[in-house]
Amino acid sequence: MSVFMVLLIIGVTFPVVSLGLSMLLGSIEGLMHMLNFDFGHADLHHDTDHAGMHHDADHGAGHTGLVTVLLPFSPIVWCVQLAVMGCVGEMMQRAGSFNIVAIWVIAIIAGYTLMLAVNNFIMLPLKRAKNFADTTQDMIGKQVDVIETILENGVGAVRVTSKSGASIHAAKSIDGKRISQGEKVAILEIADGRATVQKINN
Repeated sequence: MSVFMVLLIIGVTFPVVSLGLSMLLGSIEGLMHMLNFDFGHADLHHDTDHAGMHHDADHGAGHTGLVTVLLPFSPIVWCVQLAVMGCVGEMMQRAGSFNIVAIWVIAIIAGYTLMLAVNNFIMLPLKRAKNFADTTQDMIGKQVDVIETILENGVGAVRVTSKSGASIHAAKSIDGKRISQGEKVAILEIADGRATVQKINN
């Protein structure tokens, strides 16, 4: 068995095994919940990278984002590269028209190119969508400050502070009444990028 065939097998087998284990663990966790076991509500999949928000505090996000684009850290994405490298290398080796150095160079380039495509056009957009949904859900019920007066039957703005920084969102009052700048409000709903808020009476 050639090295390229080994790479192909690893690249294909690892995601399948990972998916199977995830489904198995999910089934076990669901069964334990049905038996009223409390896991402490541990969130093993919580991602603290609240992408897609307009943050005031960046904390080097530009550099981190470039690294994520060019050097993904997802095991699944790396498996794509291994599988493509193995497939391309095996086919070229069987063709017998290329020397081993050329085969490795072309296989690595092909694998890396497809890995970047999968990461940037599939994995990252899915991650950003999930992060935005998680962040939006976390905002419900949060008490925030009005930084731009919410006009009667109109729109203003609120500032939301979190561990990853601060973000500003358009906001409207649930009852259509005016809420002055500096007032405290509670977020009731987020829809179409706009927060529906209710004034907090002191």
